[in-house]
Amino acid sequence: MKPIPETLEALAELDALHDDGTLLVGLCRATASAQRLAPGLVGASVASREHGLTFTLVATDDEIAALDGVQYLSSGPCVDVADAGEGIATTSEDLFSEPRWRSFAQATAAAGVHSTLTFPIMGGAGRLTGTVNLYGSSEHTFDGKHARLAEVFRAWAPGAVTNADLAFSTRLVAEQAPALMREEALVETATGILAAHRRVSVEVAREQLEDSAARAGVQVSRLARVIIEIHHDD
Repeated sequence: MKPIPETLEALAELDALHDDGTLLVGLCRATASAQRLAPGLVGASVASREHGLTFTLVATDDEIAALDGVQYLSSGPCVDVADAGEGIATTSEDLFSEPRWRSFAQATAAAGVHSTLTFPIMGGAGRLTGTVNLYGSSEHTFDGKHARLAEVFRAWAPGAVTNADLAFSTRLVAEQAPALMREEALVETATGILAAHRRVSVEVAREQLEDSAARAGVQVSRLARVIIEIHHDD
């Protein structure tokens, strides 16, 4: 599995700050170990709750990276794990049966994801410092492997989360100016959809979209494309 471009950029900046060069190597090793345990693993992300950074690797379709953004924008296992501090495993049926996860369920189905495994990263004194999201290509990708997969990422994640002191605001600012006009068109369309569905102003909808994309560590246009796809029949 390979890091998405935004993750490579964030890790390069973090490694420059700490001058150790180990963050990317550690993440790649962790995901490689996880994929050996669960060959159907097609996407993995580690999110820092404290600093708003998400590091994502994908096997094939990089649109999987936007799934975290959908969760932050609406709701999903990652959000619930962060609130409750307990792991959650789901199948496609589970996702669609939970009303508040409707958008996330539609997005995972479109991305060919049929199961998810999400668990918290706990720091000292039982403090929640982050979450790990794993995405599987079949409903049985993670069966019987929860504990071993959790240990794989907990061995790497605490260091990355502890060292992740790159200001969240810098990534948010970077995402506020899409480079291409067609990307801006996607963002404007998705903003309009969110404003209509949530009955909020366009300004509020745009802020929610940008914030969710920044938290997920993906471009706003990438998350916007997913929002448009999952609402195209509404």
